[in-house]
Amino acid sequence: MKKTQAIAIVFDDHLLFADSFSALIERMELFRSVHTISEERELTSFLIKHYESPIYLFLDYYLQNKNGLPLINEARRLNKHVTIIVISSVISPTTITNILSYNPNGFVSKSSGFNAIVECLMIISQGEQYISPTIRDIVSNTNPTIKLPFTARELEVLHYFAQGLSIAQTAERTHLSKHTIVAHRRKMMAKVNVNSITELLFYARRQELI
Repeated sequence: MKKTQAIAIVFDDHLLFADSFSALIERMELFRSVHTISEERELTSFLIKHYESPIYLFLDYYLQNKNGLPLINEARRLNKHVTIIVISSVISPTTITNILSYNPNGFVSKSSGFNAIVECLMIISQGEQYISPTIRDIVSNTNPTIKLPFTARELEVLHYFAQGLSIAQTAERTHLSKHTIVAHRRKMMAKVNVNSITELLFYARRQELI
């Protein structure tokens, strides 16, 4: 992969890893600039400011009190030229399936070395999705009948519930009606056979869906 005019962002609330990973990316000398960001508001502002620039977003899955998946849709909404590469130590097959349902451009294990990052960027530059061998092995050894119980839209709604948003606030964020949000909640509860939003959130956290 040749040097590009793209900007690289490493988004991770574990600053020690973020700084070391950013230093690794900088040594590759492939990007116009490399930035470490740990606050969601700062990331949003950066994406808006550079909305016309190609951006490679290296996104950690595990963030404080939540995961990074909602940021994938948000980043794509704010910047049409963004490339999403999930960086994670996740080993749960259900969680990996959940991440892959967001169709990131790349999915790299935190245990991967320098060569895996290089390979990831090369594969992506050829227009293909990259999944690191560690992640691929977990997926290949997973029972193929295991499926996510919720749709991408239901997961989005679930994330807002997990943040403590009301039905009205969730409807505003998702640009859906309050009636539709209530319907989504009812369907999700029925799918996993629970009787309250508290039980639903407990299930989702146990399965690492939120």
